[in-house]
Amino acid sequence: MGMAASQARYLGLTARKTNVEYEGQQVNQARTALANQSANTFNELLALEVPTAPSTQDYTTLQYSYEDGSYAEVITDMTPLENDPDGYNYLISHYHFADVFTGVQTTKPNPQVILGNQSVQSDITNVEQQDDEYTVNGATASVYDPLDTDQREIFERICKDYPELADETPENIYTYTDDNDLVHFTTKTDLDNAIAQAGEAKEYHVDTQAPTYVGNCKLSEYDETDPILKEAYEEICKQFPDQNIANSDEIYTWEYQGRTYFACREDLESSAISAPDTTKPTENQSPLAQYYAEDIKTRIEKQEKAFVDVDEKGRPYSIRYENSTATFPLNTETITDEDAYNDAMNQYNYDMQVYEKTLADINAKTEKIQQQDRTLELRLRQLDTEQQALQTEMEAVQKVIEKNIESTFKTFE
Repeated sequence: MGMAASQARYLGLTARKTNVEYEGQQVNQARTALANQSANTFNELLALEVPTAPSTQDYTTLQYSYEDGSYAEVITDMTPLENDPDGYNYLISHYHFADVFTGVQTTKPNPQVILGNQSVQSDITNVEQQDDEYTVNGATASVYDPLDTDQREIFERICKDYPELADETPENIYTYTDDNDLVHFTTKTDLDNAIAQAGEAKEYHVDTQAPTYVGNCKLSEYDETDPILKEAYEEICKQFPDQNIANSDEIYTWEYQGRTYFACREDLESSAISAPDTTKPTENQSPLAQYYAEDIKTRIEKQEKAFVDVDEKGRPYSIRYENSTATFPLNTETITDEDAYNDAMNQYNYDMQVYEKTLADINAKTEKIQQQDRTLELRLRQLDTEQQALQTEMEAVQKVIEKNIESTFKTFE
């Protein structure tokens, strides 16, 4: 009975010792994995590059400039010439700023274009006469009747914009209605001029769907006889030859904050009818392409050969261009590109913050690995102590078993 109990005890101790050894192996493997993680973080640390602060010297250059009597010219490049047949020793790139009359396109959001009645003057193109009767574009013209209420209201509306028509006697005013039921007025003089193709022949009518306002700004038809407007419009057309503004016969202008804007009827009408809510036609209209022309400070660049005089230190001090006998003294300045330097400094500050954050993350990760390793090391020591205790107890049980065996076999001797 004692031997059986000792053997059972021994087997239990053996099992526990095996478990302790297995757990010790697991702990060692975990410590090996932590060691690999620690090596990776160390390599990550070695791969970090410490940001370098920018130096103002890297953004500082020598700049040569001169005054030619009209502009302040700045030299951007001086390329040496060798064996130039005209004796010039440098190819010079230089620039100056000048006001250049330029057409500009802008987009006006929700322009609030309003369509309404507008008096219009246009040329008469097709007039025929038979006896005392005139036919204009296929419509018969008759003498204006002031007693006709409809005619009188339209005529008075037109006279507000074209008062010269009101100076005519009623007998000299003719009216006709076109195929679109639009009432036109003209004078007998204009009709006769149109037939004889002598002088100007004008007619007047009210356009009921003409653009009248952009916001609070009243629209006017473009007057090509105005030299200022003509110059501006021609420059706009030169800048934007493919846009509607350059290919329309109906151009409108308006004043806003001291600037004259241009737009074509097509674009104005497109914005006017674009409001999503027809009960609020001036709200949320599509953007309007509007144009203006004015002097804009522009960089004018030029490249030409020149003869440059240099002093004993190799520094240029005067310049004379080809096709000119004028020699200009050169000014030497040290120019620092402050914007580029500030951008580089901002990038450096950002890179430094990223570097410090990465470094802090690596240190935190390393500290966590070390803490886990210390915990595993402590557990390994505990397992080692337990293994030694088990080994000692197993040896004691082994001796008991050996004594039991010895005493049992001696009984049969």
